[in-house]
Amino acid sequence: MEQTMTINDQLVELGTLVDNQETSVQRVGARLIESYFNTFNDDEQPLDVEQAANILYYLTDIQVRDYALGLLDKDKSDRIIPALLRLVDAAPTDTIYINAPASLLSVAYYEMRNPSDSLTMLSNASEDYSLAILLRRVYAAGWDPSSFARMREELHPKVTASIFGEEE
Repeated sequence: MEQTMTINDQLVELGTLVDNQETSVQRVGARLIESYFNTFNDDEQPLDVEQAANILYYLTDIQVRDYALGLLDKDKSDRIIPALLRLVDAAPTDTIYINAPASLLSVAYYEMRNPSDSLTMLSNASEDYSLAILLRRVYAAGWDPSSFARMREELHPKVTASIFGEEE
């Protein structure tokens, strides 16, 4: 009998990239999340467990998460939001793995001027998660969503240069 690994098993095996500084690892993660966003098809097929585990693993790296933050685009929200929802659904709750997809999805909702779903999604992230802390402050201060979008757009080239250097 063949045993299949659950997503929890795979994530335990993979670990996290919380303190990662290796740009080669960040490049793999950035390309993986970008490919996932670009090719996601919301056909109600379950997300491949190995793919989900790998994406959630790479999103524990702050640079990869910030790269994904720069990929959020209202014009592609019909693909990105379901893709992030699948990751949130796949991520084990109350673990480090749910923080990034929940926070990214919260930003997507916020920029679509949907504060209710934005706050609900953010409640899935840990209180001490850096992006969640920033988002709670932004939301409480009443920042206009377009201001946050501009900040993301300004940050993205810097994150891209940090990960890819002169390569891209």
